[in-house]
Amino acid sequence: MQYVLLSQKGPSVSKLCLGTGSFGTGLPRAAAFEQMDHFYEQGGTFLDTARVYAAWIPGGDQASEKTIGAWIKERKLRDKIVISTKGAHPDLKTMDVPRMGKAQVRRDLEESLAALGTDWIDLYFLHRDDPATPVTEILGMLEEFRKEGKIRHYGCSNWKPERIEAADQEARRLGYEGFISNQLLWCIADLNVPGIGDKTLAAMDKETFAYHTRTGKSAMAYMSACKGYFTKKRRGLPLAPDLEAMYGNPSNEALLERFPAWETALRSSAASIVLAYIMAGPFPAVPIASFSSLAQLDEGLAASDISFSPDILEEIRKSRRFLCP
Repeated sequence: MQYVLLSQKGPSVSKLCLGTGSFGTGLPRAAAFEQMDHFYEQGGTFLDTARVYAAWIPGGDQASEKTIGAWIKERKLRDKIVISTKGAHPDLKTMDVPRMGKAQVRRDLEESLAALGTDWIDLYFLHRDDPATPVTEILGMLEEFRKEGKIRHYGCSNWKPERIEAADQEARRLGYEGFISNQLLWCIADLNVPGIGDKTLAAMDKETFAYHTRTGKSAMAYMSACKGYFTKKRRGLPLAPDLEAMYGNPSNEALLERFPAWETALRSSAASIVLAYIMAGPFPAVPIASFSSLAQLDEGLAASDISFSPDILEEIRKSRRFLCP
């Protein structure tokens, strides 16, 4: 396993982040423990979750955070694991209504701390933005939580690039560390905009990629495995309609044609190559990936050891449009 610093002041994390959204619900606790054990044994140190995960499932509220909390307590690994979680997500019934009030975010944070059974969050993300709230006010709130020792670093998720830049400028003016990372929808594939069901999600585009490249701000990529799109296509497996709606386009078909050559050159699988592409960015970048089996997890772990030749990496980057209308 390879490691990367998310900012100049840390934290240092494994180059693969284990996504845990289904832990305790779609993936039973025993299987989730098995995954986390294997991930840690292979050098994995980074787990991602959120206050809202599984809240849409009856009885699933905070199941992911609670499963992680039970595991780190039983294994006595709190000091060895970097946990990122997220708050400030809108109520699921009113997604168009932001929840960025200090009392609301504090409640999310306190509930995450309790579910995880920890005194601090290593990296706390604001899951959505509220453009009507000044960035100065948002940064002040996060700095208050940091000074209380409840969070060590903070980041943004699903924010527009102009708001991230405004927050970065204000953080520099105020002498804050500011957002150390941006968590967003990003993968090797081009996305069909109409196929993105949740319109509150923010995806990597050319403007955002250029900003990360210019500033060196780290990124965390969710849906980094393209929901298995390329792996399933390579194996001739049927695709669900939502996968075709999100990824089916000429740009991705052209990428698909190149995978056999890349698999041979890199002696790796499509599943590993897809994640390694995120790791190979010109700025610190960590893919978040979820797995349904240990065999899949091993393919994810193998991505850390892939080293792209400049020619292959350039070939991938030139083929991408970032978003397809």
